[in-house]
Amino acid sequence: MKTYNTSQDRNNFVKNRLVENAFYSNNFNEIPPIFGIIVADQYGNTIIVLENAAKNSDKKGTIRSYLSGNDKNLLEIDLISMYFSSLKTFAKQTNIQNISHLEIYGSNIKVQIYFLFNKYMIIVFLNSHTELNIKQKKDIINFFEEKFIKYDFEFNNFNATISRKILNMLENLGKRWLKNLNKNYIQTYKKAYLKKHKFIEAIMDDLSPIIQSELDEYLKSIPNDILNNLFKELKNKIQDKLFDFKSL
Repeated sequence: MKTYNTSQDRNNFVKNRLVENAFYSNNFNEIPPIFGIIVADQYGNTIIVLENAAKNSDKKGTIRSYLSGNDKNLLEIDLISMYFSSLKTFAKQTNIQNISHLEIYGSNIKVQIYFLFNKYMIIVFLNSHTELNIKQKKDIINFFEEKFIKYDFEFNNFNATISRKILNMLENLGKRWLKNLNKNYIQTYKKAYLKKHKFIEAIMDDLSPIIQSELDEYLKSIPNDILNNLFKELKNKIQDKLFDFKSL
């Protein structure tokens, strides 16, 4: 049985368990918030790839490993970027005008594609539970816009031998930036989750007497132990539903 030296120790333990449960329930232990970014030209030719460093020889932790259901049949990066480029081409050939970005949602993974300067694509791969706010999205776009402007020649001539040294440097820089991006996202997520939990607890403190009063009034003939279980069940379901609201 776990013992605590102070009430603060207990509070810290409870907070850590809450955050840990939320972390695992959102599958962040398996799929990082932002698990990779591909930079490609408008035709889908890959220029640089930013992803979590593979932890072992079977390439776990790469974009290809997350997108491929079978590790023996990993998708080629160029095929991935070309596929998303075709979506932009489709938009051009139809009456979809001035498309700036696309979003694709899956139950485990989602993708955000940004089209910059009419010649580049930024393909961001996310855990399906990742919710980037406006500032986070803008920070990602600004990071790449700055690089496109500063290294215009290298990105325009990415196949040239003289460009590869700079692009390799940018890829390594980008991987470190992506690592920090994920770290900051998790920290922000934890703080927001605890704040939300505290807010919902306060709401439930106000709702609990109302729920109990209604149960006592309309279910007078029900035994107390059944009423208590029903009260807990209703309270838990209401609390879970409140957690589903992203705006809280």
